Amino acid sequence: MPDTIRATQEEAPSGPDETRQRIIEAALQAFSHHGYRGATTRAIAAAAGVNEVTLFRHFGNKQNLLAAVIDRYSVLPDLKAILEGQLTGDYRQDLIHMGQHLLETLIQRPEMLFLMIHEARRQPELLDVLAQVPRQSRQLLATYLRQQMERGVTRELDPEVAAQAFFGMLFSQVLVLQLLGVPAAREIAPESLVTQFVDIFVRGTINR
Repeated sequence: MPDTIRATQEEAPSGPDETRQRIIEAALQAFSHHGYRGATTRAIAAAAGVNEVTLFRHFGNKQNLLAAVIDRYSVLPDLKAILEGQLTGDYRQDLIHMGQHLLETLIQRPEMLFLMIHEARRQPELLDVLAQVPRQSRQLLATYLRQQMERGVTRELDPEVAAQAFFGMLFSQVLVLQLLGVPAAREIAPESLVTQFVDIFVRGTINR
Protein backbone atom coordinates (compact mmCIF):
# COMPACT_ATOMS: atom_id res chain seq x y z
CA MET A 1 0.00 0.00 0.00
CA PRO A 2 1.47 3.42 -0.92
CA ASP A 3 2.74 5.64 1.88
CA THR A 4 0.27 8.42 1.02
CA ILE A 5 -2.67 6.05 1.54
CA ARG A 6 -1.24 4.80 4.83
CA ALA A 7 -0.75 8.39 5.98
CA THR A 8 -4.41 9.18 5.31
CA GLN A 9 -5.53 6.12 7.20
CA GLU A 10 -3.36 7.03 10.19
CA GLU A 11 -5.15 10.34 10.60
CA ALA A 12 -8.67 9.00 10.26
CA PRO A 13 -9.27 8.11 13.94
CA SER A 14 -7.99 11.40 15.37
CA GLY A 15 -7.97 14.00 12.61
CA PRO A 16 -5.15 16.13 11.22
CA ASP A 17 -5.01 18.58 14.15
CA GLU A 18 -4.44 15.83 16.72
CA THR A 19 -1.94 14.12 14.44
CA ARG A 20 -0.04 17.39 14.06
CA GLN A 21 0.02 17.88 17.82
CA ARG A 22 1.32 14.33 18.41
CA ILE A 23 4.15 14.98 15.99
CA ILE A 24 5.02 18.28 17.69
CA GLU A 25 5.05 16.62 21.12
CA ALA A 26 7.26 13.81 19.86
CA ALA A 27 9.57 16.32 18.20
CA LEU A 28 9.96 18.31 21.42
CA GLN A 29 11.10 15.20 23.26
CA ALA A 30 13.41 14.14 20.45
CA PHE A 31 15.01 17.57 20.03
CA SER A 32 15.41 17.92 23.81
CA HIS A 33 17.10 14.52 24.24
CA HIS A 34 19.09 14.23 21.02
CA GLY A 35 19.47 17.78 19.72
CA TYR A 36 18.29 19.03 16.37
CA ARG A 37 20.90 17.16 14.34
CA GLY A 38 20.56 13.90 16.27
CA ALA A 39 16.76 13.76 16.15
CA THR A 40 15.68 12.08 12.94
CA THR A 41 12.33 12.66 11.31
CA ARG A 42 11.87 8.90 11.06
CA ALA A 43 12.26 8.47 14.82
CA ILE A 44 9.99 11.43 15.53
CA ALA A 45 7.31 10.02 13.23
CA ALA A 46 7.55 6.62 14.88
CA ALA A 47 7.23 8.14 18.35
CA ALA A 48 4.15 10.04 17.18
CA GLY A 49 2.59 6.86 15.76
CA VAL A 50 2.67 8.03 12.14
CA ASN A 51 4.93 7.42 9.18
CA GLU A 52 7.51 9.84 7.84
CA VAL A 53 5.31 10.79 4.88
CA THR A 54 2.69 12.15 7.28
CA LEU A 55 5.30 14.21 9.10
CA PHE A 56 6.55 15.79 5.91
CA ARG A 57 3.02 16.40 4.66
CA HIS A 58 2.28 18.42 7.81
CA PHE A 59 5.58 20.28 8.14
CA GLY A 60 7.54 19.98 4.91
CA ASN A 61 10.93 19.55 6.55
CA LYS A 62 12.64 19.23 9.94
CA GLN A 63 13.37 22.95 10.23
CA ASN A 64 9.67 23.78 9.85
CA LEU A 65 8.92 21.17 12.49
CA LEU A 66 11.39 22.84 14.87
CA ALA A 67 9.68 26.18 14.22
CA ALA A 68 6.31 24.60 15.06
CA VAL A 69 7.70 23.15 18.30
CA ILE A 70 9.08 26.54 19.32
CA ASP A 71 5.85 28.30 18.43
CA ARG A 72 3.75 25.80 20.40
CA TYR A 73 5.82 25.50 23.57
CA SER A 74 7.42 28.92 23.91
CA VAL A 75 6.12 31.81 26.01
CA LEU A 76 4.80 33.55 22.88
CA PRO A 77 1.27 32.04 22.77
CA ASP A 78 0.68 32.91 26.45
CA LEU A 79 2.00 36.43 25.99
CA LYS A 80 -0.21 37.02 22.95
CA ALA A 81 -3.29 35.79 24.82
CA ILE A 82 -2.56 38.05 27.78
CA LEU A 83 -1.96 41.14 25.67
CA GLU A 84 -5.05 40.50 23.56
CA GLY A 85 -7.57 40.39 26.37
CA GLN A 86 -6.36 39.76 29.90
CA LEU A 87 -5.03 43.18 30.92
CA THR A 88 -6.71 45.63 33.29
CA GLY A 89 -5.04 48.88 32.28
CA ASP A 90 -3.29 49.07 35.63
CA TYR A 91 0.40 49.25 34.72
CA ARG A 92 1.77 47.43 37.76
CA GLN A 93 -0.94 44.77 37.82
CA ASP A 94 -0.60 44.16 34.10
CA LEU A 95 3.13 43.55 34.48
CA ILE A 96 2.56 41.24 37.45
CA HIS A 97 -0.01 39.28 35.43
CA MET A 98 2.37 38.96 32.47
CA GLY A 99 5.35 38.17 34.66
CA GLN A 100 3.59 35.42 36.61
CA HIS A 101 2.34 33.69 33.47
CA LEU A 102 5.69 33.96 31.72
CA LEU A 103 7.70 32.73 34.71
CA GLU A 104 5.30 29.82 35.20
CA THR A 105 5.60 28.88 31.53
CA LEU A 106 9.39 29.05 31.61
CA ILE A 107 9.59 26.94 34.77
CA GLN A 108 7.18 24.34 33.37
CA ARG A 109 8.97 24.12 30.01
CA PRO A 110 12.69 24.51 30.71
CA GLU A 111 13.56 22.08 27.92
CA MET A 112 12.26 24.61 25.41
CA LEU A 113 14.57 27.33 26.68
CA PHE A 114 17.57 25.01 26.87
CA LEU A 115 16.86 23.67 23.39
CA MET A 116 16.91 27.16 21.92
CA ILE A 117 20.13 28.15 23.71
CA HIS A 118 21.88 24.88 22.89
CA GLU A 119 20.93 24.80 19.22
CA ALA A 120 21.70 28.49 18.68
CA ARG A 121 25.33 27.70 19.45
CA ARG A 122 25.56 24.40 17.59
CA GLN A 123 23.38 25.17 14.57
CA PRO A 124 23.92 28.79 13.48
CA GLU A 125 21.85 28.13 10.36
CA LEU A 126 18.82 27.86 12.68
CA LEU A 127 19.29 31.28 14.24
CA ASP A 128 16.44 32.86 12.27
CA VAL A 129 14.03 30.19 13.50
CA LEU A 130 15.30 30.25 17.08
CA ALA A 131 15.30 34.06 17.31
CA GLN A 132 11.64 34.41 16.31
CA VAL A 133 10.22 33.89 19.80
CA PRO A 134 12.45 36.31 21.74
CA ARG A 135 12.15 38.86 18.93
CA GLN A 136 8.36 38.68 18.69
CA SER A 137 7.94 38.55 22.48
CA ARG A 138 10.07 41.67 22.87
CA GLN A 139 8.09 43.45 20.15
CA LEU A 140 4.75 42.56 21.76
CA LEU A 141 5.78 43.86 25.16
CA ALA A 142 7.42 46.90 23.56
CA THR A 143 4.09 47.75 21.92
CA TYR A 144 2.38 47.63 25.31
CA LEU A 145 5.10 49.78 26.89
CA ARG A 146 4.90 52.27 24.03
CA GLN A 147 1.17 52.63 24.71
CA GLN A 148 1.94 53.34 28.38
CA MET A 149 4.40 56.04 27.32
CA GLU A 150 1.79 57.62 25.06
CA ARG A 151 -0.65 57.67 27.98
CA GLY A 152 1.96 59.37 30.14
CA VAL A 153 2.14 56.44 32.55
CA THR A 154 5.82 55.75 31.94
CA ARG A 155 8.68 58.04 31.09
CA GLU A 156 10.15 58.17 27.60
CA LEU A 157 12.38 55.15 27.04
CA ASP A 158 13.30 52.91 24.15
CA PRO A 159 10.38 50.46 24.51
CA GLU A 160 12.33 47.51 23.11
CA VAL A 161 15.20 48.09 25.52
CA ALA A 162 12.71 48.31 28.40
CA ALA A 163 10.99 45.12 27.21
CA GLN A 164 14.34 43.34 27.05
CA ALA A 165 15.12 44.45 30.61
CA PHE A 166 11.79 43.06 31.85
CA PHE A 167 12.26 39.70 30.14
CA GLY A 168 15.87 39.58 31.27
CA MET A 169 14.87 39.42 34.93
CA LEU A 170 12.59 36.45 34.29
CA PHE A 171 14.89 34.56 31.95
CA SER A 172 17.90 34.94 34.24
CA GLN A 173 15.92 33.54 37.16
CA VAL A 174 14.89 30.45 35.19
CA LEU A 175 18.39 29.89 33.85
CA VAL A 176 19.98 30.11 37.28
CA LEU A 177 17.33 27.91 38.87
CA GLN A 178 16.90 25.27 36.17
CA LEU A 179 20.38 25.15 34.68
CA LEU A 180 22.49 25.57 37.82
CA GLY A 181 19.98 24.48 40.44
CA VAL A 182 20.43 27.71 42.40
CA PRO A 183 17.14 28.96 43.87
CA ALA A 184 16.32 32.59 44.52
CA ALA A 185 17.52 34.02 47.81
CA ARG A 186 15.65 32.34 50.67
CA GLU A 187 13.75 30.31 48.03
CA ILE A 188 11.17 33.04 47.46
CA ALA A 189 7.88 31.84 45.96
CA PRO A 190 7.53 32.63 42.23
CA GLU A 191 4.57 34.96 42.85
CA SER A 192 6.55 37.01 45.36
CA LEU A 193 9.59 36.98 43.11
CA VAL A 194 7.60 38.37 40.18
CA THR A 195 6.06 41.06 42.38
CA GLN A 196 9.52 42.23 43.48
CA PHE A 197 10.85 42.16 39.92
CA VAL A 198 7.86 44.22 38.78
CA ASP A 199 8.29 46.73 41.61
CA ILE A 200 11.92 47.26 40.59
CA PHE A 201 10.91 47.64 36.95
CA VAL A 202 7.99 50.00 37.64
CA ARG A 203 10.09 52.27 39.84
CA GLY A 204 12.62 52.54 37.03
CA THR A 205 10.08 53.27 34.28
CA ILE A 206 7.17 55.13 35.88
CA ASN A 207 6.62 58.76 34.93
CA ARG A 208 7.04 60.70 38.19
